[in-house]
Amino acid sequence: MVKRSLAVILGLVAATATTAARANPLETLGFGSREIALGGAVSADIEDPTATFYNPAGLARGSQLRIAAGYMRLQSALEIDEQSSVVDPIAGMNLGIVAPLEIGPTRIAFGLGVHLPDQRISRTRSVLLDHPRWELYDTRPHKIFLSTALAFEPTRYLRFGGGITFQSPAQLALTLRGNADFSSPEASALEHEFRGNLLSVRYPHAGVQIDLMDELAFGLSYRGRLRIATQLEATVDGDIVGIGAPVPVDFSLRNQGVTAYFPQQIVLSLAARPIPALRIGFDLTFMDWSGHPSLIANDEVSLSLMLPPGLGISLPSEIRGRKPIPMHMHDRWVPRIGVEYSAVDSSRYGVDLRAGYVLERSPFPVQSGATNFVDNTRHSMSLGAGLEFRDLEPTLDGSVRIDAHFLYAYLPERVHQKSSPIDPVGDYTSRGHQFGFGLQAEVLFE
Repeated sequence: MVKRSLAVILGLVAATATTAARANPLETLGFGSREIALGGAVSADIEDPTATFYNPAGLARGSQLRIAAGYMRLQSALEIDEQSSVVDPIAGMNLGIVAPLEIGPTRIAFGLGVHLPDQRISRTRSVLLDHPRWELYDTRPHKIFLSTALAFEPTRYLRFGGGITFQSPAQLALTLRGNADFSSPEASALEHEFRGNLLSVRYPHAGVQIDLMDELAFGLSYRGRLRIATQLEATVDGDIVGIGAPVPVDFSLRNQGVTAYFPQQIVLSLAARPIPALRIGFDLTFMDWSGHPSLIANDEVSLSLMLPPGLGISLPSEIRGRKPIPMHMHDRWVPRIGVEYSAVDSSRYGVDLRAGYVLERSPFPVQSGATNFVDNTRHSMSLGAGLEFRDLEPTLDGSVRIDAHFLYAYLPERVHQKSSPIDPVGDYTSRGHQFGFGLQAEVLFE
C-alpha cells in the first residue's frame, strides 16, 4: 500500500512533464470537403459556413440560407528510426450555418461553425521529455471547435466581417487523504477526490473581401493567437500507520503548462477566373510561430515524509520540478494553391472537379538538445469533387450540394543530430505519410 501510494505520487510528477502544441484538428485538416480539396486556398471568395474558419467576411457574399454537415478523417503513418509511431487518427463531424439578411442595400449575415471530435470532448496527452514524439500530430489535444461570426456587405464589391472562436482550458485538482496501514493493507482508509473545471478562452478572427472585378477577388484575414493554459494541483495529506507511531505524509504538486497553442496569423488571398468554368485560388499565410511558449510545464513539488529505518524503502533525497525550456521556433510563410473546374453546369445539376497543394515547412528546429519534439516539413496534395442538384421544386426551394475529398501528405525524412555525445536519446530520423478523406452535404435555400 505504501509503495503504491508513493508510485502514484511520483507518477503525477512524471505525467505532467510536457504538454501539447496545437489547438484543434481544423488547424491540420482544414474545414469543409470543398475547402480541403482546394488546399485551403479559398479566403478570397469563400461564402459557405466554413467562412467562420477561413474568412468571416465571406458569410455576406451570398443571399441564401445555407446549412452544412460533414465528416472528415486523417490517418497518420509516421516513423522514427524506421519504427512505426503510434499516432491516433484525427476525425470528427463538421456543422455549419449561414443566415443572411438584407436591410436596404446592405446585406448582413450570421455564421456558426462547429467541429465535434468523434471520440472525446477533450483530450490532452503528456509524454516524458526524453521520449521523441510527433508534437503536432501525436499528442495534439482534440477539442470542440466553436466559432461565431457576423459579416456585412455595404456594396456589391466589398465585404467585411469578424468573429470569435471558443476553446476550453481546464483547472484540475486531485486530493488523496486518509491512513495507509503498513501492517494490514486491508485496514487502510484512503479516499481521493478529483475536481475539474472547464473555462472559456476566446480569440478573434476578422477579414475583408474585395471583388476587384467579376473575374478577380482579393481577401485579407487575421486570426488571433490561441493559448490555452492548464493548471493541475495534486495534494496528499495523511498518515502511514502500523509501523509504530503514525508517519505523516505531506505532498503537493502544482503544475502549470500550455496544453494548446496556435500562433496568430495573417492570410493574403487571391481568386481568379480566367474563364468562367475555371477558378484558381492562392493563399499565403504568415504564422507567428516564434512567439510559441515552452511546451515544458512549470512544476512546483514539495514532499515531506520521514520513514523509520529498516523498512527497505528508499526515497529520493529531492524531487525536482520541471522548468520551461525555450522552444526557438521559427516564423513561417505557408503557400496554398487550389484549382476548381466546372465540368458540368446545367439547370438541373452541376459537377465540379478540384485539386490543391499546401507546403508547410516545420516551425520546429532540429531537436539537438534536451527536447524531442519531432516535426517535419509537410507536402499536402488533395483531390475532390462536388455534385450539386438544382431545380428541386416542389420538394425543395433551393439546391443540395455533396462534396468529397481525398488528401495525401508526405513528410520527407529529417535527421535530428544531438549536440551532446552522451545524450540519453541519441540521434534519430523522422519521416512519414498521412491519408485523409471526407464528405460533406449542404442545403441551400432560396
